[in-house]
Amino acid sequence: MNVNILDRNVGVTSSQREHIERCLQFAFDRFDSHIRTIDISLTDVNGPRGGDDLQCRMKIVLKGKREIVVEGKGASVEAIVAETTDRAALAVSRRLDRLRDAQGTSMSGQ
Repeated sequence: MNVNILDRNVGVTSSQREHIERCLQFAFDRFDSHIRTIDISLTDVNGPRGGDDLQCRMKIVLKGKREIVVEGKGASVEAIVAETTDRAALAVSRRLDRLRDAQGTSMSGQ
């Protein structure tokens, strides 16, 4: 699983990058064999005006060239990445379940 973090005028520190990578590893470790890359784009939408203006766009490329894109907005890097990661992990789980169902096997074994 390859992780790319793109910082657009947010000023992500090295400790925040480590936090993001740990969060992603924790959330997506069980899907590691199905994920090719995760691209995260962090953008400060309003610039110096403040407020809940950070945007996180996460693109997950699954093996087989399927993509999942999840976006979120918030006030802090840690909070928005955690929220977006949770939503993305759920989306990946659902997508993989649908693919397994189409092939005749689900995660529940039925």
